[in-house]
Amino acid sequence: MKQGERITTVIAPLDGTAAAMSAMPVARTMATLAGATLRLVHVVEQAEPAGRIEARVAAGVEDLRGAVVDRLAGTPAPAIVRAASEREGTLIVMCAYTGPRTPPRGLGSVAEAVLLDGRHPVLLVQATRGNRPWQLRRVLLPQDGTPTTARALGPSITLTERAGAELVVLHVAAPGVVPSAEPGSLGAPTYQDQPQHEWPAWRREFLHRVRCLCSLPLRARLELALAQGDPGAEIVRFAAQREADLIVMSWRGSLEPRRAAALKTVIIEAPCPVLVLPHQD
Repeated sequence: MKQGERITTVIAPLDGTAAAMSAMPVARTMATLAGATLRLVHVVEQAEPAGRIEARVAAGVEDLRGAVVDRLAGTPAPAIVRAASEREGTLIVMCAYTGPRTPPRGLGSVAEAVLLDGRHPVLLVQATRGNRPWQLRRVLLPQDGTPTTARALGPSITLTERAGAELVVLHVAAPGVVPSAEPGSLGAPTYQDQPQHEWPAWRREFLHRVRCLCSLPLRARLELALAQGDPGAEIVRFAAQREADLIVMSWRGSLEPRRAAALKTVIIEAPCPVLVLPHQD
C-alpha cells in the first residue's frame, strides 16, 4: 500500500479451519472502511464444484453477503499472491497461522510465504482472537526515525481518518543501539530520561521530519509517545496498555536471523492485528 494508493480489493484466504475464520471480522471491516470488494480465496489442489467450497469456507460465518468467493487450484501461497497481483490496490488479510500450535516465528508456512513475497500489504490476525467483531478505534504506528518507517505514516493517516480512529506514533529509544545509517534518519535524544532538556525540541524535529518524509499536510494531527527499551517488547507493551486495535509496521523485507527483530516479536506477541507494509522505493 503506497501513500495515496486506494484499497480496492481485500483478499481473505480461508482454508476451512476455524482459526482461519479469525481474519474474517477484520477483513470485512477493512473492506467496509475502504469501500473495497471483499474476496474470499480458497485454494485446493484440484478445482471443486461451486457450492461445495462456499459451504466449507462459510462454516461458522453468519453473514457473507457482498463477499466474492474465489475457488483456486494450486499451492496456497503462490495462488494467494497471484490472486492479489491480478488487481491494483490489494490488501491481504489473513490468519498468521492456522495450526494447533504457534510457530516459532508466529507465522505459518503460508502466511510467511505470502509476507516474504513483499509485493502487497499483509494484515496478520492472531488465531486466538476468534470470530468476535472488530472495530478500528486506535492505531499504533511505531517509528524509528528512518525514512523507511516514515513511509507507513501516510497510509496510517488515511486509514485512521476513514475510521474516525486515533493515531498514536510511538518511538522506542533502544539504549546502546547504533543509530541507523539510512540517509535522513533522526536518532533519539541523548538523555531520554530528561525530557525537560532535549525531549521537547527533539519531538518537534521528529514530527517535522516524518511529515516531510511522507508529505503530510500540516493539518494532520499526530500524537507522539516515547518509550525506552527493547523495541519489539515495548511496542507490544504499549499496544496492550493503550488498547490498540491495530499495529502498523513498515518492513524492509527480510526475516533472516538478526533482521526484523521487532517485527518478529510483535507478530508473535501483539494483542491485536498487525498490518505489515512492505518497503517500496
